[in-house]
Amino acid sequence: MKQLYCLPGILFLALLPFLITEAKAQDVFSPESSLPLSCHFFTVDPLGNLYCATHEGMTKYEAQGQQQWHYSNPGYGHIHSIDASDPLNILVYHADFQQVVRLDRSLAEKPLPDAAPVLSGELPTLVCNSAQGGFWVFMPQSRLLQRYSPSLRLEAQSLPFHEILPGFHSPVFMTEANRNVYISQPNHGIAVFDSFGNLLFHIDRKDVERFQVKGNLLFWFSKKELVVFDFVLREERLFLLPETGIRSGMLIDRKAFIQTNHEIKVYQAAEVLF
Repeated sequence: MKQLYCLPGILFLALLPFLITEAKAQDVFSPESSLPLSCHFFTVDPLGNLYCATHEGMTKYEAQGQQQWHYSNPGYGHIHSIDASDPLNILVYHADFQQVVRLDRSLAEKPLPDAAPVLSGELPTLVCNSAQGGFWVFMPQSRLLQRYSPSLRLEAQSLPFHEILPGFHSPVFMTEANRNVYISQPNHGIAVFDSFGNLLFHIDRKDVERFQVKGNLLFWFSKKELVVFDFVLREERLFLLPETGIRSGMLIDRKAFIQTNHEIKVYQAAEVLF
């Protein structure tokens, strides 16, 4: 085990150096399977089901790699994002026509009011699930974070980002966890909001785009490793992976789903990592 210290950026929570602990790939991960999928992007639900998005739509695969269901709606254009944090209530956003679609476990569309008239003033760049049944959007022109109910009633809204987060001009990823919303812009870090849209704090951890959250831990995949960052204790752990050129990845329990150019590889951790 190798340990080293590095100088931190400024975190509003603490001004302490953070510890980096590094683990070798062969001590942590072993290959389990490989899926020959050329996804534009993918996500994984808490049950380990994989959702592969292409220009033709989205296909769901079970954890063992067997194809299950397919969804597409050419009338809505390409799929911009998928939130499968609730496997029974999957959120799909078609940005071209401002359509927010809900799917059941078999990827059948659920009845939902047309979001386009409500969102017609702006084109949301980010959409994610809300644990309260609706969804969050980020409006790039007004630079507002908003939460809508299932009936498309506006329930919560932040102050304009130019007042509270001047550097956040074009965030690239958003997710809800622990009843808070985490939104990232790689050159400015990650901002955390409560369920009412109030800014709680800012994490000055840059060069992070897509990530996952578990308690006080943020974790994401770089080109060759899994990074786990405790934003309260200021500790970082690096798990080297037996793979290079990683495009993106997700960790579900002990399984790491890693996307390369033409496939998604599944690795099994020897033990629960955190």
